[in-house]
Amino acid sequence: MNRLFIICLLQLCALTKALATANSWLDLLHGTLVDQQEVLSDLSRSRIIYLGEVHTLKSHHKAQLDILRLLNKRHVPLALALESLEAKDQAYINRFIQGQLSFDQFSAMISWQKKWPNYLDYRPLCLFAQKHHIPIIGIDISHSIPSRIAKYGYSSLTEKEKELYPLTSLSSLYRNFLSPFLSVHSFMDNKRIAYAIEAQRVREAFMAKQITNFLQSPLGIKRTVCVITGEIHIRYGLGIPQLCQRYPQRIILFGSKEPIKLTAKEIQMSKKVSLAHKQFSFIRSPVADYFELLEK
Repeated sequence: MNRLFIICLLQLCALTKALATANSWLDLLHGTLVDQQEVLSDLSRSRIIYLGEVHTLKSHHKAQLDILRLLNKRHVPLALALESLEAKDQAYINRFIQGQLSFDQFSAMISWQKKWPNYLDYRPLCLFAQKHHIPIIGIDISHSIPSRIAKYGYSSLTEKEKELYPLTSLSSLYRNFLSPFLSVHSFMDNKRIAYAIEAQRVREAFMAKQITNFLQSPLGIKRTVCVITGEIHIRYGLGIPQLCQRYPQRIILFGSKEPIKLTAKEIQMSKKVSLAHKQFSFIRSPVADYFELLEK
């Protein structure tokens, strides 16, 4: 048996055992169950911790907050980076952290509900950060740029825009990983998928730049950044983590029994696709460093 097959067997055995245990942690590199304290010790030595999510799952947001609390309790100097906040709103974010704005005032000023309908799911994280003076950074790009790329391709940007929003290299590995996920949209054809991949990569490059800029700043130079982002941006380390490799980093994904609820519009715009394990067998790395199986 080759090494990859042995690792898969170990992961399967560990997962089977974990299913019988509430809030179990799996080390996906070694395929073993690990104690939460071991995980926290490892995370404490990282500069970037990615806490992946399905955006609308409340169980994922609760788990993210739990990890933030536990790391703060260990006196790890933290910062919080949110995909759901745009970098251009940083001045308002700073005013909120400094206590000059309430959460309601802050969210209204940046029109957060319009940009991110389930913005209230991030309220506990933001209030915790405010209470403990943990910097929050908005890392997302303004919506108009990736939206235009997704419709017309990266070539539709002006030269000045391309300087501000570079398109980093697109490997076949990255394309082959992302394509099956994008094909869930009923309106997607090969051309639209190619444009969507460009838009995704530009977004991830922009977010990675905001994270690394913060880590190099006087405020962030000694901090560990907890990045709250959709798991598609961090799976297998192919999205944002690939662009932040200079820093020690860890990827965490969560499993939950909470059902994913789609809106009527989302259902109308989607189609059923097969996302079998064999489709991603070309990827040689684990999907994440750690996987937490949540009780609810």
